[in-house]
Amino acid sequence: MFKKLMLVAALMFAFAGSAVFAADLMPLIPQEADFVFQVNVAKFLATPEVKKALEENLQKNPDQKKAYDEFMAKTGFNPMEGLSQFVVFTSGKVDPTNPSQMAGAIIEGKFDPAKITEAIKADKEAAKDVEITKIDGFDAIVPKNKKDGFGIFLDAATAVVGAEPGVNAVKAVKMGKGKAVTERKDFYAILQKLDAQATISGAGMIPTELKEKVKQNPQAAPLAALNYFFFGFTHGENIIFNFNGEVDKKENVENVMTALNGFLAMLKMFAAQAPEAAEIMNMIKLTANETTVQISLNVPKAKLEEIKAKMEQRVKEMKEKGGVEVEESTDEETPAPGIENKEETKDEAKDEASEEEDTERE
Repeated sequence: MFKKLMLVAALMFAFAGSAVFAADLMPLIPQEADFVFQVNVAKFLATPEVKKALEENLQKNPDQKKAYDEFMAKTGFNPMEGLSQFVVFTSGKVDPTNPSQMAGAIIEGKFDPAKITEAIKADKEAAKDVEITKIDGFDAIVPKNKKDGFGIFLDAATAVVGAEPGVNAVKAVKMGKGKAVTERKDFYAILQKLDAQATISGAGMIPTELKEKVKQNPQAAPLAALNYFFFGFTHGENIIFNFNGEVDKKENVENVMTALNGFLAMLKMFAAQAPEAAEIMNMIKLTANETTVQISLNVPKAKLEEIKAKMEQRVKEMKEKGGVEVEESTDEETPAPGIENKEETKDEAKDEASEEEDTERE
């Protein structure tokens, strides 16, 4: 059962990971989190293309379909309808000596912890893999192999899964024994800038190591002034993507904009070779507001379909002209350019050498 639960969770993450940041989940994110990403699952799955793709995937994979159906029947929980959103968080600090990093996912939905845990207990195969227990009063699902992490239900609407340090950090915040990310005024201010209408959004701290490497490149050096990034992606009638960078000081914004414009111009130059790609690149806008710089793209879905059709037509025409296909070699191999001439040159040299030898003998 636990494996089936993980299979269902992985399936959902595969399609969602491809948000609207909820005020009720924000206070649960641990203070140590340096990267936070959220998906509004309900909004994402409501998209016709995504819903169709998920259903088709289940039909093509009988094992996943069977696991999905069995899971719903035994637990009464339908991920397609019961999941609202999830938040993934992780720390930017990596300890190579510790296999368990500070990372996890907070999931919001409609759960029946008692029914779910009882269903797992009743599954003999699941009993070999996991243990159902209580941790500080919370229902917990703990794998026999602790490296797989574990999960707990904080209440009937919230669960957290992940590595032990991450789950314990969320649990401590819930119990009032740990601090939340809201205590970090700088990062919390960035999280509050996220697009409330986005399907997927996130933010993170730019690592010091990366900034040091950027400084070594004269053209990219101004970008070392960026301290945080945040983005939003909306999938609807328009495909909207906004990527933002937070600059350390207002006086550095101009240099950052100059560097970004330089890279954008370079990309447009390369894209000019393909008219369809150039059309997309020309829709990208670069703007600045106070200490925030933004790269944005807003493309109507119909326009994307039009560009896709043009690209497919271009490829088709190239194939018809033989521009993208290599002709199969015949039984008699044709020598590469220059090879035949080289062989003739060798024969001529041999003839000349023989004539010289004959002359010497005479």
